[in-house]
Order: sequence, then C-alpha cells, then structure tokens
Amino acid sequence: MKRLNLFSIIFTLLLMLLVSNCAVACFTAEAGEIPYQINNSDHIVIGTVSRVDMFRDHMIATVKVNEWLYNSLPTKTIKVKSGIGTNVAMSTEPNFIHNESVLLMLNDINLDQQLFYVAIGEPGKHPISDRDAVVKELKTQGKWPEENQTENKTNETGIVENTKTENEQEDQNVDNINDTKTAENTETTDEQEENSNQTQKPNTTPFMNPVSVIAVMLGTVIYLKRKR
Repeated sequence: MKRLNLFSIIFTLLLMLLVSNCAVACFTAEAGEIPYQINNSDHIVIGTVSRVDMFRDHMIATVKVNEWLYNSLPTKTIKVKSGIGTNVAMSTEPNFIHNESVLLMLNDINLDQQLFYVAIGEPGKHPISDRDAVVKELKTQGKWPEENQTENKTNETGIVENTKTENEQEDQNVDNINDTKTAENTETTDEQEENSNQTQKPNTTPFMNPVSVIAVMLGTVIYLKRKR
C-alpha cells in the first residue's frame, strides 16, 4: 500500500512536470517577441503590484496603474489573475511579487470587475525597462496613443482654422453689406440734398427794384399827360 501511494505521488509529480514542459513547448517561437504579444493583447499597462492574494489554484495580483501604453481604461487599479496557486506551480504562468513594477500585456476577463490575465502567459510580463521597446513597436503599428492625440490635435487645428476662415469670410461679407448699405445711404442722402436744393432755389422771376417802379410810374404819368 505504501509503495502504491509513493508510486501515485511520483506519477503525479511526473505528470505535472510533463504538463508544464508541454505547455512551454506549446508556445510558438513568436510568443516571446513584442510585436506578437502586442497583436494578441487587449491592453498594455505599466504598474506596481500593491497586493497579492493566493488561492489554491490561482493568484490575484492587484496592480496600481502608472501608465496605459495601449487601449487605456478609466481605472487606476486593476486585478490580474495568474494560474499559480498554493497547490499549483506552473512555469508558463506569471508570478507576482508585492511592490514589484511590471509592464503587462493583458487580455480581458471581466471589465466590470477590472479583472484581466496576462496575454501569452509568462512571456507577456515584462520589466518596465522594456517600455521603450514596446512604445517603439506600438508606434510602428500605429497604436501609440500620442500619435492618435496628435492626429486629433491636427484635426482640431484644421477645424479651428476652418472656423476662423469662415468667421473671417462672414466678417468680410458683413463689412461688404455694411459698405453697400453705407453707399446706398450716401446716395440717398445726396439725392435728398439735391432735391432739397432744387426745392430751395429762389424763384427765377425777378422782383422789380425801386428804380424800376419809379421809372414805370413816371412813364405812366407822362403817358397820361400826353393823352390829355
């Protein structure tokens, strides 16, 4: 009976070793390459492990987010599940240590719970010294957030410039309309002044001055005397 129990223990250990080695062998040659990992990740984050909770067949690492490198989420803390537990040791799964800084390639488990697992397993966990290499590849693939922000800023600049141009055109149109109205008002005023001047011109019929009156009266008197 004791031999049977010993055999069972040895067989179990061998089986676990074989499974572990098989899992390692199942990783493709590209699994350790950053481009492959990025293409198979939902998110990429840099953070600090603030807590590690161990369970029988898995662990949950609470990670305080320091920086989102790809596909950011509006959360400052996430939880990452690993297949390593108190009764399970797997070399293919990432191990987490309290207070360590990590760069993680993540896949979603439950976004409502901010729960993720590391893409590709252990190869998807990086030291933060790999940040530059990851950022470089993100830029190569057009997934770097700053490039998206630059494009947005460019679009916003174009919109602002177009708005300014439209406003300037509207101002010019308003100025032209005002100039036209001013010219029309000026012409109307000139016409009114001309009409007023024509109305106010003195009567062209001359009035008889006193000398002419006297001359007429004398002529009339002489004419009457001769007639008598």
